[in-house]
Amino acid sequence: MSSPADDGVGFYSRIAADFHASYESDPNRIERMRIWKQFLDRHATSARFAYDIGCGSGVLACELGRRGIETIGIDGAAGMLSIARRMVQGCALSNVSFQQHRLPLADISAMRRAELVVSSSAIEYLDSIPAALGFLRDLLEDGGIAIFSISNRDSISRATVRTIHHFTGRPRYLRFLRHFMTVTEIKAAVAAAGLTYLEHAYFGRADRLNRFLGHLLAPRWSSNMIIMAARRDGGGAA
Repeated sequence: MSSPADDGVGFYSRIAADFHASYESDPNRIERMRIWKQFLDRHATSARFAYDIGCGSGVLACELGRRGIETIGIDGAAGMLSIARRMVQGCALSNVSFQQHRLPLADISAMRRAELVVSSSAIEYLDSIPAALGFLRDLLEDGGIAIFSISNRDSISRATVRTIHHFTGRPRYLRFLRHFMTVTEIKAAVAAAGLTYLEHAYFGRADRLNRFLGHLLAPRWSSNMIIMAARRDGGGAA
């Protein structure tokens, strides 16, 4: 078994400062937040309490807080959470807090249920997609909305980068990514988890290769990521 120092949690804790800074300069990170804000505009308007699962440096959790949503961000990486807590203080957000836990939590029986659960590109690092989606579902109250993103297996750019990683070990983060999925596969997993599919979109087209591919191919093939919203309608496992 990997130690915390050499698994994905340890990796992201070590690169936390550079990761956080990328939201100001990386076109794909900037595009990510634009797409997420659009989904929140449509699906988070009635939410009062939310979880941000795999919250990283707190960028999305703070966005929820600025919308007046009480938010608890959960992540395993201490380096990320250190930045997240400083970010909350700097933004004077009293309705956002953070907890350090490895995901998914084994026991959530004492946790408050939420109207909204978000998870930006976190569940793809976990062992099991069914278990991860079940975890998101069980954090929701009936009628609550889960919004999550995951790597797109149909992406030509992703396939190219994965081939390069196979031979070079770069980019390093791919060592820890466990799941690449298509929209059809995600929809099936969402239904199996007892969630009702609402909508999806592709994103991750801001880098040079995908911008070029986007002129030739549909978003399915020219986008690195998929974001999906789903609702808990009741009757699922608790």
